[in-house]
Amino acid sequence: MKKRIAVISMFVALAALLLATVPAASPALTLNSYEQQLVQAINRQRAKHGLVKVRVHARLVTAARSHSADMGQHKYFQHNSSSGETWNARILRYGYTNSGYRMWRAGENIYYGGGLYSSPILVVRAWMKSTMHRAVILTKAFRDIGVGAVKCSAGYGNWGGPVWFFTLDLGRRIK
Repeated sequence: MKKRIAVISMFVALAALLLATVPAASPALTLNSYEQQLVQAINRQRAKHGLVKVRVHARLVTAARSHSADMGQHKYFQHNSSSGETWNARILRYGYTNSGYRMWRAGENIYYGGGLYSSPILVVRAWMKSTMHRAVILTKAFRDIGVGAVKCSAGYGNWGGPVWFFTLDLGRRIK
């Protein structure tokens, strides 16, 4: 009987140990309405040009949101972070890695605007009017998208009121 209790206790302890090492289920990724509109507008542009839709990738969303928030918080507008980290290093740091993949490509667009100029539809239109930004959106190889739309109430540049900072990260990895 004592042996049976010891064996059962050992199984219970082992089960508890295994359950403790299982990561908690991550909450479903939720895009804010501006981010949803950006994804839809990007996919519409890609469809117009005969390209496949890109799918939302959580790690790219996290990288894009962090950059938009950093630009708003530190009042700057550029691809590198306020600490000097490059955009592609940021994407790698947030887990969209190239390790174990034979092909890794990524691209980024950024934008800021207030009032009517903060509409996600106008953001995508502005990107499509720029040769370099358009090229990122219409890169045939890309399959993954991350978007970050973050509101900064304190204003920026010529905007005294609320300003939205947008980051678009697109990529593709092939094993």
